[in-house]
Amino acid sequence: MDEKVQRTVLENGVRILSEQMDGVRSVSVGVLVDVGPKDERPDECGYAHLLEHMLFQGTGERDASSIAEMMEIGGGAMGAFTAREYTVYHATVLDEYLTFALEVLGDMLCNSVLPEEAIERQRSVILNEIAGNADPLERANALLKTQLWPDHPLGYPTTGSEKAVQSASRNSLLSFMSRHYIANKLVVAAAGNVVHNNFVSQVRDSFWQMKSGPIAPPPSPPIPQMGTVIVDRRDVQHVYFSLAWPAPAYTSSDRYTWHVFATLLGGGPTSRLYRRLREELGLVYHISAHYQAYGNTGTVVVEGSTQPQTLVLVLAQTLIELFKICDNNINPDDHHRTVQSLVSQHLISGDSAYVRMSRLVMQELYFRRILPSEEIISGLREQSLAALHEVTQSLCATGLPTMALVGPLSEELVNAVGNMLSDFGEAPTIRLTSQPTIVAL
Repeated sequence: MDEKVQRTVLENGVRILSEQMDGVRSVSVGVLVDVGPKDERPDECGYAHLLEHMLFQGTGERDASSIAEMMEIGGGAMGAFTAREYTVYHATVLDEYLTFALEVLGDMLCNSVLPEEAIERQRSVILNEIAGNADPLERANALLKTQLWPDHPLGYPTTGSEKAVQSASRNSLLSFMSRHYIANKLVVAAAGNVVHNNFVSQVRDSFWQMKSGPIAPPPSPPIPQMGTVIVDRRDVQHVYFSLAWPAPAYTSSDRYTWHVFATLLGGGPTSRLYRRLREELGLVYHISAHYQAYGNTGTVVVEGSTQPQTLVLVLAQTLIELFKICDNNINPDDHHRTVQSLVSQHLISGDSAYVRMSRLVMQELYFRRILPSEEIISGLREQSLAALHEVTQSLCATGLPTMALVGPLSEELVNAVGNMLSDFGEAPTIRLTSQPTIVAL
């Protein structure tokens, strides 16, 4: 561990990490709670996300306006987000307001009252989001995960199901919170102008009343369902698409190779998909690929948008570029440039206190240790063309991807997509969101 990174575990189980950054006056502080859709029962689908909204709605001493106004005094910002495996509350403030920020965060996590009227407001906000009023690409990604991992908590949408959110009560949310907002599921980290011993004392003062509790074992790894296409017809101009293949977990020994592969495929303006589909063919404005990893599984996702009349060609060209990589058609210069780009991104992003804080909580959650930058850089630079070929072979062997399409999709266009995919393998399965039955082409 870097000498500027320190770790302490409180008596109640809260894990505390800090990283001193020279020459800055700000501090980014984050509280990661090890709870997300992965921990929800079917009748609780969306509770983690709804609860994240509710913790900003007031405590016994502060209402929602007071929480926002008090954070502005520190010259910073406060926010939160729910991921599939965890929830994070964060703030960035001037260093002299760190104690103040921790006090507010501790009050929110320990003393929120979940006002009934606020539950109704936030319920309405989230139901609108579920109804598809959010970004179409986000909609495509959410649908993709539900099809890739059906009937598994990791496949639950972070926004939740309409039925569960509609029926959520104050008592059911309090019960969910009491089971999961416990000290031994908390990681509190700060990066910036922070002194570790002082930070530990501040965290202890803010979270002393949080108790430890039993932690349920994680669900077994999901079995991916491949070759399914889910179609969501929307009145928008473009078709938004998202494709997924299985990949290893966050802590896999092959994780660096998968990062290199995803970046080479669609990680930027020099990637295979961007150059071919945008620069050479002019078929898309946006297309990208990402390796998305979780505690016991992962996926490679290709996403983008195009006009309806070019959708079939875009999807076909995407698969062709993937198969070219699988056939070891990789330019060594492209490989070298991709690795160096990831190394440079890692180093540049490390100038941000928020990024440093985020690395601390994520590495503690998944590795139970902090990975030095030198180890990460070495892991990236050790990836050879042979290693890259090996993982791409395993990906191509899984067959047709799972796919989500959102946009103005006629029956004729959906059938054309199915026929094109059949040329690459066995016939896919098509599912319409407005028609829950599965129809095999």
